[in-house]
This record gives sequence, C-alpha cells and structure tokens, in this order.
Amino acid sequence: MTTALRPRFKDMMNLVVAADACCECGSCVAACPHRVMEMRDRKPAKRAGSEGASDHCGVSEGIGCDVCASVCPRMWPREPHLRDVVFGPQPAYEGIFGVYRHIFVARTRDAGTRDRGQDGGVVTSLLAWARESGLIDGAVVASVGEGDAPCFPTPKIATTVEQIRDSAGSWYTYCPNNLALPGLAKAGVERAAFVGVPCQVTALRKTQCTDPSLLLVPGKKPQIAARQRESMAGPGARVDFSVGLFCTEVFRPELMTERIAGEMGIALDQIERFNVKGEVLIHQRNGAVATIPLETAMHEYQRPECAHCGDFAAELADISCGGVGTDRATIVVLRSQRGIDIWQAYEASGRVEVWPIQEHKKAWNILQRLARRQRERVPAASPGAVPVQQVSLAEAGTLQYSPHQHARAAQAAFEAAQPDPALREASLAAVYGPRAHPVPQGPVARSPIPGEATAPGPDGKRKLPPPPTIEQGGASPAMVGTQTGAAPRSPSPASEMT
Repeated sequence: MTTALRPRFKDMMNLVVAADACCECGSCVAACPHRVMEMRDRKPAKRAGSEGASDHCGVSEGIGCDVCASVCPRMWPREPHLRDVVFGPQPAYEGIFGVYRHIFVARTRDAGTRDRGQDGGVVTSLLAWARESGLIDGAVVASVGEGDAPCFPTPKIATTVEQIRDSAGSWYTYCPNNLALPGLAKAGVERAAFVGVPCQVTALRKTQCTDPSLLLVPGKKPQIAARQRESMAGPGARVDFSVGLFCTEVFRPELMTERIAGEMGIALDQIERFNVKGEVLIHQRNGAVATIPLETAMHEYQRPECAHCGDFAAELADISCGGVGTDRATIVVLRSQRGIDIWQAYEASGRVEVWPIQEHKKAWNILQRLARRQRERVPAASPGAVPVQQVSLAEAGTLQYSPHQHARAAQAAFEAAQPDPALREASLAAVYGPRAHPVPQGPVARSPIPGEATAPGPDGKRKLPPPPTIEQGGASPAMVGTQTGAAPRSPSPASEMT
C-alpha cells in the first residue's frame, strides 16, 4: 500500500508532528500499545531515553504496528473519506457542514445548567440526563478541576452528574480529551459519552472504524497482535455516543497568561467563563465583562496547528453542537441514528426546548459560511489535503475509506506470506477479536441540502441555501410531520439572538 493508504509512525512524525500540523489531541500516545510515545510540551514524542531518531520506532520497523498513525486525525483517511463508513447507508442530507438528518436550535430548561453552560447549556444537560437515566456510566469531558491551573482544563472521566455539571463551559484553550479514553476501563465505565472538538472526534472514529487487518504481519505472535488491536480499538468500543463541538480554532495559552493576566491585569482565577460572539468575552466573577477584538485574538493567539483542520462542525460526531449566531441557545445537528435515538429520549424527558432552524436564518447562514471557510482553508501541504489521486480536500469525498477493501488486500498479502492455515487463523482471530470482519458496502447516495449555495458573485459573496423545512430535517425528530406552530411550544428565543 502507498503511504497515503497506510500511514506509518515515520510518516506521522515527519508529515504531522515535525510539520507543525499536529492538533495535540494525544490520540497516538493514548493508543500506543508499546509505550513508545509520550506527550512532551503538548506534542507527541518518543519517550525520553528511547534509542534512534525521533521518527524511528523499532516496533513499527520490526514486527509492525503503526497503531498511532492509524488513529491520527491528520493522516489519511480524513473526515470526508470516513463519511460512509461512519454513517453507512442510512438516508441523510449532506451539505458543506457534513451529513445530517436533523438540524435545529435548542436550549436546556434547567436555568442553573443554562447559566453555567456554554450558550444553551444543551451538552451539559444532555450528558447529565444520560447519566441520571443510566444510559451512560460516565463521560469524557474537559474541565478545570482540583490541581488544574485556572482557565486550563484537563481531560476528565466524569462519572457523576455533579462532575458532568462541573465541566460546563468552554475555555478556548486546547485540552487533549482523547488521552482520557484508555482510563475508561480502569474507571469501570462500560458505556461512555465522548465530548470533543472535531479533530478529537475524528481520532475517536478512527479507533472505531479502522480495519485492524493493518496489524497482520507474518511472524508476529498472535498475543502481540491482540494487544495492539485492543490498544487501538478497545477504548473507543466503550463510547456509546459522541458529541462534537463546533470549532474554528482554539487559542495559544499565551492569550490567557500574557494578554489577559499580564496586559489586562485580570486574575485567571477570577474568570467565570469565556465566550466568542464576534469578540472574545471574558466573564468575571464580579459580574464585569472584558472584551478582546476577535480579529486581534485570532491574529496574535490563534494556534497555527488549527489551520490544518477543514472540519468546523464536527462532521463525524453522532450529535454536533455549537452556538454560532445564537445567544444562550445552541444549534444541534443530529447525524447518526444513535444520535437521533439519544436525542428523542432526551427531548421526551421535557428538559429541553427546541425551535426549527427556519426560525433562525442568521444562525443557519453563519454555520454555512464558517463551515465553507474552514473546509477551504486547509493548506495544500497538509497531510490529508492531497490524498492518493492528488485532489483537494473539498473534492476528496468520493475517495471513501473502505474497511472491506483494506481487509481483503491485507489478508491476501498475509495469506501469501503465511502458508500455514493454523497460524493464519490464529493471527486473524487475534487481530479481529470480537470485532466482525467488514462486509462490502456500495456507494452511498446522500441528498444535497435543498438549494445548495451558488458560486461567488462579482462581489465575492454566495447566495446561501435557505434553511431546510421541518420535512427536510430542519427540526428535531419529534417535530417532523407536524406543521410549524401546530403543537404547543415555548416562545422562540429569536429575540434574544444576535
């Protein structure tokens, strides 16, 4: 296989880490079966004292592994290539912000959660309900807890409702949530929710969807192959559903330490929460709100690594959420059937109020613009931007990752190199474990969003598609088949939105 089709440790360390494209999610370190890697200065690196060059892994070059590179969100396959294997043949719409089946605006009815949470408090409320209902045993979240520096969250496994509520809010500094995944087993969490920004959700999906046939190497002991498979796929198998957060970029730590604490004189432990609504809003515990122009924050403190991400709306999550174009309310995108099932039960609990996306055209338009801008900004040098056939990331949706094809090719090569049927069977059993072998899947047709955006006019602007109707997925599942206003609903928060 080519480098693009089979990323290796050396590729990852050169094309991602050394090239400053690493998003710092920690997935490679979390998935490493042989403790070859560690996080150092927020970046993955070989463990201190390891022999050889920084891009050399003896296991990769010897018995074969490369689990780390297979889960890296910056290596092929990228988000557009994973669409079909993640969502399968289920009917759905597809637009510039990815596959969706329902899109609407929501807000928790719990005033306490709404005040503590980001925008509409929907994610915190959803997770708290799921834990109370016994649907999950815990959730992987980012939060500032005991021992953490103020404004700098660390990955946590929240196993109680109160721990989930304590994780409310966003700090806009990067937190490597994927590093918490291996701890799910130790914490006794069999069914988890995972919350993360797009790059983190992509890495999670790769642990769940990558065919383990890449671990088939003649001469490798089956128990080693089984260890590698469990390290790659085991933690992700404990995630029941994922919630992806809209994200354009996060800021370098210096925004907090140099600009806010240093120049502005605001003690970080006196900051209650952050938000970005055309400018950076710094809500202090005394009620004061300080601001930084968004253009200034982005120009001076944006992480350059984020420029390698073309996914604004967490396109591979079961449920995606974000507060663009809203004030104290959340855009919710249901993408998978699991996401729909979760949301339907949550909405039936009466803890959330919802509004069709048509009532929030401004939010819809901003979502369209931000998703397109992010997808088009990925530099040509980014590892996944120029895949096998030398096409752009935007055009790469036709190059779908096929676990079945990879399995067939890998197993054919392995059979040719390993003539002993008993050894072949032992290796296959170790590599796949309880996981089913992938089956062939034909092309998946998606319905485009009605009225897709036009090409830019002379002024550089596009005519955006109108928000979808309720019948076109523009509302929560409970509203489909009803007429707007036919069922009693709470008043729209449109007057509160900017």
